[in-house]
Amino acid sequence: MAVDRCICHKVRFATLLELSQRVGRDFEALSKETQCGTGCGMCVPYIQLMLATGRTSLPVMRPEDIKRILEEKQGQRPVGNSQW
Repeated sequence: MAVDRCICHKVRFATLLELSQRVGRDFEALSKETQCGTGCGMCVPYIQLMLATGRTSLPVMRPEDIKRILEEKQGQRPVGNSQW
C-alpha cells in the first residue's frame, strides 16, 4: 500500500508537487493553499518527505524512518506541523 495523498482533503501528492513549483517547496505554503495536513495530520511527514525527495508515492513508513530520511536530505530537523 502506498501513501500518495492527503486523505482528509483528497489532495494527491502529485498535485502538491506541481503546486510547489508555483508557491515554493514549503509545507506551510502548500497547506495554506490546499488545507493538506490540517485534518488528522497523518500525511504531514509524508508531504515533507515528498517535498524533500520529489517522490509522490511513498511506502508506509515508521515515523522515525521518515524523520531520519528528512534529516539526511535537508541537513536539519523537519519543518511544519509535524506530529512525530
